Amino acid sequence: MAECLPLELITLILTKLPVKPLHRFKCVSKTWNSTITSSKFIKQHFHQTLISNTNNKILLISKNTILSSTISTVKLRFDIVNHPLNNIPHCPLIDVSGIVHGVVLLVDSSKKTVCLFNPTNKTTRLVPPAPSQKPASDDFDIAEVLGFGYDSVTDDYKIVKLVEWDVYRETSVYSMRNDSWKSVNDETPVSYTLREINAVAVDEILCFSVISRDRKPVLKCFDLRTSTFSLVDFPELDRGIGVMAMSFRSLRGCLCLVVSYRKHRVDPDKFIGGSFFYADVWEMNQCKWVKLFRIRKNEIRKDCMHLRLVTYSKDMKSVLIEVDGIWFGWYNLVTKKFKRVPVQGLEAVDLPFLAYTYVESLVSVVNNNKVVPKKKGTTPNKTIKKNDFLSSGFKLKL
Repeated sequence: MAECLPLELITLILTKLPVKPLHRFKCVSKTWNSTITSSKFIKQHFHQTLISNTNNKILLISKNTILSSTISTVKLRFDIVNHPLNNIPHCPLIDVSGIVHGVVLLVDSSKKTVCLFNPTNKTTRLVPPAPSQKPASDDFDIAEVLGFGYDSVTDDYKIVKLVEWDVYRETSVYSMRNDSWKSVNDETPVSYTLREINAVAVDEILCFSVISRDRKPVLKCFDLRTSTFSLVDFPELDRGIGVMAMSFRSLRGCLCLVVSYRKHRVDPDKFIGGSFFYADVWEMNQCKWVKLFRIRKNEIRKDCMHLRLVTYSKDMKSVLIEVDGIWFGWYNLVTKKFKRVPVQGLEAVDLPFLAYTYVESLVSVVNNNKVVPKKKGTTPNKTIKKNDFLSSGFKLKL
């Protein structure tokens, strides 16, 4: 039957299928294999996945264990994912420094081992160390943060590394296409100190959290297309109330910020103590912060400390929330009611955990470039100059 259909129609049908059967269908014929593994088809398939809002998964990190689950409003069932950092000795902790197009940037606790990993097709790439002038001495407090994103201008996945110590700092960018690092100038004021919070990629812009000398939080944004920095202010936070935690996520194509507040109050006349808790959810839309909603303590449970958004439901009427890195629940934005979700597969996992979302994709991170040893006296290849691209402005809306 397949021989009776034109290849264009077969390709269209294949783009609507999940990733796992596509891997099996590569064995049908050489034509199917070359079609499914082509970069054009991989992009079409991922674009179709975003349109249909399918193949969405939860990635959960607990110490050096990674688990995955399909998103569901009824029950979450997590399975252990065999990841490349499992083979590294003495690696008690791993971290996710970014997820783009189904590819995860994994970093060990010492930040010496960095790798790209697609948990769907199990492809892996070990990233070479970035050249750095940071001191090895313990006399300096060194802040080091990684970010991971995609540059559509060069069709390249990039890792950005920011390092700060004393009054010095350096920025390096890794290109997956070239499998190499390069240094980038940072002209933002030195009065902003880098906070070791994972960067978030939104619309090909990496957002790092920094803080000014007057303790004001600011976003330091790196445009992957132009390799330039810009600064964006935070929304106006409630003053006089203790901020327990802030977390960032890329949801609905926008940057989302969750600010959890908690403050103890005491009635000296009645000798009664207590506390109140609430969390504000903000979204960056067209370069402006918009407060989406507020969640109060009595809508969750009394002893919660902080919240993190995980994902929205398909009808956009509910949001999945991670509470204290211990359990999950769906919060209905219309009824303001919270429903805890049963979870399986976390019995042997140490708490707390961190939850992320990713989309199953065919993107391969395997390094197919052949490494040719240099001969003495040869001139290194010149770097190909990329097309100039001028950003028309900072925009975080897809």
